[in-house]
Amino acid sequence: GAGEYAAGYTVELWAGPDASGLGTATTGDSDVELYQANMDLRLPVGNGLDVKIGQFLTVVGAETSNYNENAFWVYSLGFGLEPTHHTGILTSYQATDDLSLQIGFANDTTTAQTNAKAGSGTAYLLNIGYTLPESLGFLGGTSLTYARVDGAGTDALERNNQYIGASIPLGVEGLSYSVAWDIVDYGANGVEDNVVGHYFSYAVNDKATINVRYEHGDISANSAGGTEIDGAEVISVGLDYQVWENVISRVEVRSLDSDQRSSTNDSATFNLIYSF
Repeated sequence: GAGEYAAGYTVELWAGPDASGLGTATTGDSDVELYQANMDLRLPVGNGLDVKIGQFLTVVGAETSNYNENAFWVYSLGFGLEPTHHTGILTSYQATDDLSLQIGFANDTTTAQTNAKAGSGTAYLLNIGYTLPESLGFLGGTSLTYARVDGAGTDALERNNQYIGASIPLGVEGLSYSVAWDIVDYGANGVEDNVVGHYFSYAVNDKATINVRYEHGDISANSAGGTEIDGAEVISVGLDYQVWENVISRVEVRSLDSDQRSSTNDSATFNLIYSF
């Protein structure tokens, strides 16, 4: 609800052989895992302060674990560098129509395990969103995001995630562009990951949409994937076509190249997703 002291509750599960990929269970493979489980509470502070308590999704990044919410089935390089879930408290405040703010405190794990703790400390969450006014001309309506997760992990393996995002109007009907910049600092050894992703989408008509994602950057061996990738360049091109109502059908091709590779890594994927 929208009134004072309103409350809401969210429980979302993954079921099936891919559920273990979320990593929210404390054991190995699992056919059912929690995606999120939390309470939302509204407090009468200013315009209304929303407080989320429990397990919730991270504040950084342009993509989510849910495949149907992304333009591509294959996740971006940046997604692989980010945390996915937190267990703790997240406050959200809409200061104005153009400015939003999220501040949170969570268990200091870099894993997604429900209620896991990597040490005795706390991870700090921040997300600031701002939409530029129309008076700025061609930049008017641009949505900017700055987010970070600080102090996640044990003292010896602590890391800090920063995310900078922008959605920029291009003035062409049906065409959109956004950029996602992920930076991960590993305080213990002074190395970092740095990946930039560019997203283009063009709606050809009511049924067909062409999506392009271009990524470039460097990933250290300390990353979540555990594999060093220098001079990475990834191009993904997909066609999303609505054959039936509530059904996403898409085909995508992806090519990855890096300094460590003697040839490109290419893949082709076809999806049918039914949302109900």
